[in-house]
Amino acid sequence: MTAALELFLAFAVQLFIIVDPVAGVPVFLAITPDNSRDERVAMARRGSLVAFAVTALFILAGPALLGYFGIGPSAVRIGGGVLLFAIALEMLYGRVTGTETSQREERLAQKKEDISITPLAIPLLAGPGTITTALIFSGRAEGIPAHLALLLAAAAVFALGYLFLRQADTVLRVIGKLGMTVLTRILGLILAFLAVQYIVDGVRIVLAPLS
Repeated sequence: MTAALELFLAFAVQLFIIVDPVAGVPVFLAITPDNSRDERVAMARRGSLVAFAVTALFILAGPALLGYFGIGPSAVRIGGGVLLFAIALEMLYGRVTGTETSQREERLAQKKEDISITPLAIPLLAGPGTITTALIFSGRAEGIPAHLALLLAAAAVFALGYLFLRQADTVLRVIGKLGMTVLTRILGLILAFLAVQYIVDGVRIVLAPLS
């Protein structure tokens, strides 16, 4: 297995856990109560495209952005790990995380004709967790093949997210709210392990010169 393929698989899995499109289905339905199915499909498509564009921006410009502010890889891993761990704890409670949409945002979204940009694309799909994951992996990518692998992984995740949102009614009926809660908790547990590993890796980088 090549390094680019390994990076693709690792990023795709972790990004899917963060985006968690299954848990986003009931939220999507809740903020589009008066929209027709065609309108929902159009908004899901635009939201997924915008979320991909935001993620791609941080994949490609992440290292330069971090370098401009003097943020090192250890800070990215430790800070990112802490944020992802906080998100994981929320997921373990079986609910949409506070970094995605607030109740106030959902109430305001119900009054909007088009929720594809906010709150669907940002922050529901491409929230702080998604951006943090993109920054962490962009720091690991070296060369065009690696960056292309990250972009393809992001495209695959948001394409899958679009399919879930497109068939939101069917997904909710088949999986049910209980099934979504169970799945969210399982993904939250996996994310918690990954977050702790990021923190450990960051601390290891800091302590390396001292050993």
